Amino acid sequence: MRTGGLWALCLAGGVVLSGCTGPEDGRAVPEPSFTDAASAQQGTTPPPDSRTQSTAEVPDPTPEPPAPPEPSRASQASSDPESIHVLVNRQNPLEPMDFAPRDLTELQVRTTVEGPLYLRAEPAQALEQMFSDAADEAVVLAVTSAYRSFSGQARVYSARHQQLGTEATDEFAARPGYSEHQTGLAVDVIGIENPVCIRGDCFDQTPEFAWVAANAHEYGFLIRYPQGAEAITGFGYEPWHLRYVGPETAAEVVAEDLTLEEYWDLPAAPDYDEPEPDSVHLLY
Repeated sequence: MRTGGLWALCLAGGVVLSGCTGPEDGRAVPEPSFTDAASAQQGTTPPPDSRTQSTAEVPDPTPEPPAPPEPSRASQASSDPESIHVLVNRQNPLEPMDFAPRDLTELQVRTTVEGPLYLRAEPAQALEQMFSDAADEAVVLAVTSAYRSFSGQARVYSARHQQLGTEATDEFAARPGYSEHQTGLAVDVIGIENPVCIRGDCFDQTPEFAWVAANAHEYGFLIRYPQGAEAITGFGYEPWHLRYVGPETAAEVVAEDLTLEEYWDLPAAPDYDEPEPDSVHLLY
């Protein structure tokens, strides 16, 4: 059929069909293929699906700041009896209990006893320097007690125990094997020329004690049994009892106003495991 006849037929039906349209040059327009229809839809963005989950990473919440580091210490407690940082109290006896230092040195300072008194070499030198510097400031000190052997401590403890009983003796005297004096690191001092007080029980009321309290840590000593710390140290207030731990440790303990147990973050030691001393502690 010719093209003109086809247009006539379409017009006669009053309908313009897609197949009846054509270019003005009179050529027939081919029917669209499925490929053409698909091509026409390419590039069209489909509507978003509300059910589609986002794949974007959710940032983590702001992290917590790191915990501050534990304060460093000049020393840690030791169980080695040869260490100047050995901890000795009612829960920590010396091991072995009859320990004796190998470097005991006779003190070259004023004492209240006739015979020689001893400390280990390092604290002995520090104590002599402290006494000399105190004397330069008109502060006269003397030693009443220093190193005691296991048997020497047993004599002291037994004498008091026989007279006073366990509770009163344990308040101020350590059982043999539990005494700082046995380490060779502890010393008892008084103000020997003070007419008002030359005894230990009033020492903390003297200028001599004020000097010791203010300066002893510079030489490595501290007041081992401070007032109000009985529930921690296990002993009553002893202002005369000094313990050598070295200048660095002593300075930190004094600056923080702590006992050695607190400074070394160790449990309090108010009591012995056994309420009564056994036969090795008593000589009667």
